[in-house]
Amino acid sequence: MRRTFRQFAQSHYTRNVADLPWHGVTARLELHTRKFRCRNELCPQKVFCERLPKVVAAFARQTLRLDAALTLIAFALGGEAVARTAQGLKLSVSGDTLLRRIRRAPLPSLPMPRVVGVDDWAKRKGTSYGTILVDLERRRPIDLLPDREAATLAAWLRSHPGSIEVISRDRAGAYADGARQGALRAIQVADRWHLLKNMSEAVERSLQSRHPALSRAAEVIRKAQLTASTAVIEAGATTMLSSREDHRISANRERRLARYNEVRRLHERGVSVVGIAETLKLSPMTVYRYLRSEGFPERARCARRGGGLEPHLAYIHQRFAAGCDNVAQLWREVAAQGYKGKPVMVVRYVRKLRVRVGALSEADRQKQLRLKDSFITPSPKRAACWLLLE
Repeated sequence: MRRTFRQFAQSHYTRNVADLPWHGVTARLELHTRKFRCRNELCPQKVFCERLPKVVAAFARQTLRLDAALTLIAFALGGEAVARTAQGLKLSVSGDTLLRRIRRAPLPSLPMPRVVGVDDWAKRKGTSYGTILVDLERRRPIDLLPDREAATLAAWLRSHPGSIEVISRDRAGAYADGARQGALRAIQVADRWHLLKNMSEAVERSLQSRHPALSRAAEVIRKAQLTASTAVIEAGATTMLSSREDHRISANRERRLARYNEVRRLHERGVSVVGIAETLKLSPMTVYRYLRSEGFPERARCARRGGGLEPHLAYIHQRFAAGCDNVAQLWREVAAQGYKGKPVMVVRYVRKLRVRVGALSEADRQKQLRLKDSFITPSPKRAACWLLLE
C-alpha cells in the first residue's frame, strides 16, 4: 500500500522527554515535531508524527544519551545499587526498570570458540547443578546449560558444527559421552585442575595406608633436627602444648589400637567388612582403612596448638633456664611481645615444662632448652601436598 502525506496547516506535536542532568539539575526537553496526515483512505493510521531518531527513540520518554548512560551503569552495578547511584546523580529511575533494561539489551556477538572448557556449576549446592561452557582462549563464559546430561551438551555442540577443536572437561562420564555425540572430531582433554586434584587424592589414599612409614620418616627428621639444635623441644612438644593430658592421649590410643586389632582378627576369621562394621559399631570406611593399612594408623598431631604460643616458646625456655618460673611474669613478658592467647596456656605449658625438664640431667636440660623447633609427623594430606610441590 502506497502512502502519500501532507502536513497539517500550522500543526505540531509537543513531547516531553527526560535528558541528562545539567550541572546537578534535572533536565527535560520539550520537543516540537511536525504532524502529517496520510492521503490514502485505506490506511488504518491517518496521523503520523515526525521522528527524531538521533535524539529519542519512538514512544520513548528518555533521550538516547540518557538511555545509554543508565544502561552502562546498570551493567556495572546492578539494579538497586544503580537506583541509589542514579538518585545522587539526579536521575529518577527504579531498580526494577534498570533490571528490565539489562534483560532487553542485545547480547554481544561472540566469535566461534575453538577451545571449550566444560564443567558443572551449582544452582543449589548439593541439589541442583547445571553446565557452564567457557571459551578458554578468550577466558570468558559462553553459555549455561540447565543440567549435566550428555544429551544437553551434545545438542549444544551440534549447534556449533566444525568450530570446536578441543574440549577440556572433568572426568564425568556424561560430559565424555556428550562430547563424543556432539563433536566427534574434537579432541577431549582433562583440565589441569582436575588432574592435580585426582593425583593428590590418589597420593593421599596411598599414604593413608602407609602411616608407619610416615612416622619413621618424621623420626629421622626429628633426630637430624636435634643434632643440629634446631627444635623447640623434642618429640612430645605438641603434647605439652595440647590441652589434653598425656594419660588421656595414651588411653585414646590404646582404645583405637584394640579396635584395630579386633578388626584384623575378625577379618582373618572370614567376617565380611559389613559384618565387622556392624559388630564393632564402626563405619565401613573405617574398616576398609584399617584393612588397607600396613600397620596401625597413628593419628597425625596438629602442627598448630597452644593458642599462638609457639613463636614464644624459645623465649620461655630461655627465661626458664635463667631461673624465672613465675607464670604471671612470663605471661606479661610474652604478652608484651605480641602473644594474644589466654594466660592459662602459659600456666599449663610451664607446669608441664617443670615436670619434663625436672626429669632430665643437667646437661640434657640445658640442651633441651636451647632447641627451637620440632618436626611433627605430617598428616597424609599434608605429605601429599609436599610431594606434589616438589
